[in-house]
Amino acid sequence: MKNHPFLTNKEQKTYEYIREYSNKYRKYPLLTEIARGIGIKSKGVAHRYVKALEKAGKLTRISNRHRGISLKNEKSIFLKSLGKIAAGGPIEAITDQQRIQLEYLFTNKKSYALKVKGDSMIDAGIHDGDWVIIEEGSKAYKSKVHVILIDNQDVTLKYIEKINSGQIKLIPANKRFKEVIYPVERILIQGHVVGQVRIY
Repeated sequence: MKNHPFLTNKEQKTYEYIREYSNKYRKYPLLTEIARGIGIKSKGVAHRYVKALEKAGKLTRISNRHRGISLKNEKSIFLKSLGKIAAGGPIEAITDQQRIQLEYLFTNKKSYALKVKGDSMIDAGIHDGDWVIIEEGSKAYKSKVHVILIDNQDVTLKYIEKINSGQIKLIPANKRFKEVIYPVERILIQGHVVGQVRIY
């Protein structure tokens, strides 16, 4: 591949490795991974190459974020918004047509975004008006916040606990809200929260 202007061979190799890594793994590499990928031992040297790429306008460094680099001129990533999710009492599931741009953050094709309505999960750090990123799936996780469809109509955001083979407990993260037990046939797990976005 032809070198970009103003890049040394090592910097070009670093750029190509970062691009190939992000395309393969859907995330950007750490400095240690960059160093290993371009065949050097020094993370400091890899850092210098990354700074050179930033200066050349080929990438952006994002402070205070794990894997905090992003290549410029890459196609932006959008997640479809499927509507609002209750963090209070269950609400009717209504699909809307919004899309929110979440460049680089979440690229899993099974992910989608929901806007939170209510404050029953506030002690889990999920506030009214936040966007939560959901990974589709029917598996229950003890410590994760789930999207729960109730009676094939209402949808809510809660922790879940299996009481027995026939009952599921929905657990809020706010003392003002009560835990509710449902028969398993009324409950469908649609996914779990893998991230969130708060727009100020």
